[in-house]
Amino acid sequence: MKKSIFKGKSTRTKIFSVITIVGILLLFGLNLGLTYLGGQRLIMADLTPEGFYTLSDKMLEVCHEILDPDENGETKEIKITFCTDPDYLVASDKMRATYFMALSLQNKFDNVTVKTVNVALDPTAVSMYRTTSRETIASSDVIFSYGAKYKIVDATGFWTSNDFSYNGEYRVASILASLTAINRPVAYFVTDHGETYYDPENPDSEMSKSLGHLADLLSERGLAIKTLSISEVDSIPEDCALLIINDPRTDFVYDESRLDEFGYVSDLEKVDRYLMRESAAVFLNKDYAVTLPNLENLCAEWGISFGTSQVFDPDNALFTTMGGESDDSVFAGVYDSNEQNFGYAYYGGYSTLTSAPKMVFSNTGYVYCSIDMSESMVEMGNKYGSRNYAAFIGTSENAYVYSGGATDTGVRTLAAAGVRKNLDSYTSENSSAYLFCTGSADFFSNELLGNTSYANYDVLASVISNISRTDRYATIELGGLSMNSTSFGGKQTLSTELSSSPSKIYSWDAKEVLKYNKGLSGTAITIYTIIVMAVPAAILTVGIVVFIKRKFL
Repeated sequence: MKKSIFKGKSTRTKIFSVITIVGILLLFGLNLGLTYLGGQRLIMADLTPEGFYTLSDKMLEVCHEILDPDENGETKEIKITFCTDPDYLVASDKMRATYFMALSLQNKFDNVTVKTVNVALDPTAVSMYRTTSRETIASSDVIFSYGAKYKIVDATGFWTSNDFSYNGEYRVASILASLTAINRPVAYFVTDHGETYYDPENPDSEMSKSLGHLADLLSERGLAIKTLSISEVDSIPEDCALLIINDPRTDFVYDESRLDEFGYVSDLEKVDRYLMRESAAVFLNKDYAVTLPNLENLCAEWGISFGTSQVFDPDNALFTTMGGESDDSVFAGVYDSNEQNFGYAYYGGYSTLTSAPKMVFSNTGYVYCSIDMSESMVEMGNKYGSRNYAAFIGTSENAYVYSGGATDTGVRTLAAAGVRKNLDSYTSENSSAYLFCTGSADFFSNELLGNTSYANYDVLASVISNISRTDRYATIELGGLSMNSTSFGGKQTLSTELSSSPSKIYSWDAKEVLKYNKGLSGTAITIYTIIVMAVPAAILTVGIVVFIKRKFL
């Protein structure tokens, strides 16, 4: 039989032994409790002079407008998922501010939930958020989700250039506003040039049925669908996030009788102006390319020209005829393995897999670069704007076309994008607009998008998610100063260390003092000292008391 640890001891010794055990357990419990509460951002004090970890009054005001119950009492349930462990988030200078902000929102709003997932150890935990079946979600990513709508962003990108200021409030609030917006961004099908389009007012028409899988894809990506007759509007609607010109049969012409009319804007000019801010997709039948010179000229300004011959690729043909001969007109595209190229961002993982799903093309023409591929084309009158050609997917070296009665063999580009980049001289942020083109009228067909053994649906979903730009930031003044102002905005960095020394925040041109910061207040220093010293002091005090009691009493 084991002896009791209290056997043979005096009553006083037993009491102090119990006190010692209980004290140790209480200290362990206190430590765990403080760790939990601190990790959940419930009792963490913000000691930074910039106030990185404190939600501004404007941020709270905007978030109340976004997240509070509506007039019917319904709330918007928001989930914010960080893709790595809390310890790493807290240790990261770049990610810590965003993580603590999210926890602050969780504490302020019952309908905001923050969770962490280690995607390196459990990549399937976020598989429902991938825009393609191979797309990688990085440990620095944050996923904002509202129902079926979601947005994946890089938490380290919430800082302005050179880490001058932290602009997380502005971006987080804008993302929440975008996700919960009642007015969804719209994909408009152009209708007045003989295009094939999906009509949401008549989904049972043969034309709409032929694009049924595309309509599903657009809806899944958070886009509403509408039709648009460009000639009947003064400009492309503001809510248009993606303009689709699918298999036009007549050109975008201008009315010669109205050229002298003040304020007259042709259909093509409307599209051109729209492309200054948003993206479009043009799918052109190779048989009609030469009959659409105006539309082709617009695409050429974005670096894309269209071939007029059909492409055949015997190396990647998918089917054979009854006689065993290959049908070279239906073939799999060749993925680009260059990590720096445009297409790789959407299907890069496929290029390394021997049994990867194929993106299939049928009855397709080709596109080619109409500007120098080694240099971007700088926009006239805008030194901050440029346009680049970016190939998307191609063929094997043995692909061929019939040209001038001869067979011309070589790699052909099947789809490409013209990318317009514009640098904001104040914020140092780049904005992009895209013109995505292919020489195939069947690119959107149900036969290709609806075949689950093909990668067409997944890859196209990824493309549309990215070029449609449904995450436009709202014009909100948050984080101290608006990113739309010349101050760069955000909560500006004063120091990387806790300090009681005073400092100044200057305007972007260093001519004006925007704020005189006195550093840490005496209260902040006191709180910091208590947090750092309280637990060790408590342990030391208990230890001394127990020692004295047992030794001398």
